[in-house]
Amino acid sequence: MSFTELPPGVVRLHGPLGQALKRVIENRLKKINYRQLVDPFRFRNETDLRWRCEFWGKVVRSAVYAWRATGDPELGKLLENTVADLLSTQSADGVISSYPDALRTRGWDVWGRKYLLAGLNACLREYGKDPQVIAAAGRMLDALLRDTRGGVFQDYGEHFGLAGASILRHLTDFAVISGKEKYLDAAKKLASCGCCHLHDIFYAARQMVPPMAISNGKAYEMTSCFQGACVLGRLLNDPGLRDAAKCYWELLRGREIAVTGAGGMKDRHGEFWYDGKFNQHRSDMGSMGETCVTVTWLSFCRDMLAGEENSVIADAMERAFYNAMLGSVSPDGAAFTHANPFLDGGWKKPAQDQMADFPGHDCCLAQGPFGLALAPCVAVMRSSRGYVVNLYEDLSADGILRIKGNYPSSGRVKITVEKTGGFELLLRIPGDFACRVEGRQVPGGAYLPLLRQWRAGDAVEVEFDLSERLEYSCDGKFSAALAGPLVLCRCAKQPEKHLFRSRDRFDYASAGSRFAAEDVFTVWEKSSGSGNPENKNELT
Repeated sequence: MSFTELPPGVVRLHGPLGQALKRVIENRLKKINYRQLVDPFRFRNETDLRWRCEFWGKVVRSAVYAWRATGDPELGKLLENTVADLLSTQSADGVISSYPDALRTRGWDVWGRKYLLAGLNACLREYGKDPQVIAAAGRMLDALLRDTRGGVFQDYGEHFGLAGASILRHLTDFAVISGKEKYLDAAKKLASCGCCHLHDIFYAARQMVPPMAISNGKAYEMTSCFQGACVLGRLLNDPGLRDAAKCYWELLRGREIAVTGAGGMKDRHGEFWYDGKFNQHRSDMGSMGETCVTVTWLSFCRDMLAGEENSVIADAMERAFYNAMLGSVSPDGAAFTHANPFLDGGWKKPAQDQMADFPGHDCCLAQGPFGLALAPCVAVMRSSRGYVVNLYEDLSADGILRIKGNYPSSGRVKITVEKTGGFELLLRIPGDFACRVEGRQVPGGAYLPLLRQWRAGDAVEVEFDLSERLEYSCDGKFSAALAGPLVLCRCAKQPEKHLFRSRDRFDYASAGSRFAAEDVFTVWEKSSGSGNPENKNELT
């Protein structure tokens, strides 16, 4: 049994995530200069070996999934135009690159060409399979394979080959889209080499090596490789790759992901695995929670959820959506933070231009919308026996069900079924706070199956315990307060608008929303208790 996503436009979110995504579409995605994004490929003048080449693919993938979630026609037209513009830069040998011929495969070139494939794959999977786009993408990929000695991607790019090898998932996707075995063979070859020229990262994960000790610990690129292992392993039913992805997911959850659902630490941008779960209350560990890392964690979780059907994965996604992702975007949707601020006291800084001659672009500003747009993909999914509900904010899944109740600000939710017939409705029951379904206490950390003969209009009442609770640091010396999935903060300045308030604390998403240095807030406090008591997971 597996979970599959419903078609584009079926699931619409109307709560905090859906509203934030609409603001991002209007004030960010529709205002991007898409011609500027294509210019590096038009002129092939990226001679400083940098990464202007990544922005087209990242932005387009974000726009595709934002369109998938909303059906916005203006966004659709922008996508059609920019794909045509990009493909007009393809040379007779199939190459699309921002680097001049003499510098191809150096610096971030392979990484950037990977993101071209990622953006085109997203368009082909979600927006429509245009045969001309498939043919052009195939010629582009053929040229890239030639340039990398038949696809020895781990020998190209930054971070000991992780950057180049992170193409694994996109190779696999295009093999499925095109139906051509040669691309699947290239993916198998790359996976068999372990995606790094230091050591086999998949073997390391199966040996439960901490992520910070795998390769150089570069979080974003490494996780992208494991996404490839997850998707390819499921396609081939390869137990080694599937086990590697599963072990890595458990390692991240147990060692790296912060209370807000964010990941990344060590340097000034928060880009490395660094035993972040153990160090998240400290202010001497670099910045924390690069948005690109968190988005990639969410994307990895999405791929894992499809094959593992584990509600704990959906729990982790909910935590990241309502804290790290909503907390990273400005109230008007025009800006994103590059890193989550220190959880022991900090402020949210908007991402800055990464290159002065390429204004308006930062990697996290490009990826942030994609992170938000993943929520409708997993909120309601199809299972082999019916449907599964993973998120509970107000939403509509056309012809299937609707949810109302103002979650997570309120804990009372009503699910109204719109489809008549016999099928199973799987409800995610959170593992870290209590829940009642139809007045009955249910065990947490699992899916609750409701198999019935449904009639349109039937309703299910769900009640969540949103009373304040504490989670403790690994050493038990610090505590963070939560209410349902929401992390709470003490704020220097009261947020103008907030999802939730408990006593003198506000939700992390609204804390520091002015993006100003004086708008400081704190998550972690010295614990006055004796450690980490068990959560009884009971409603009071």
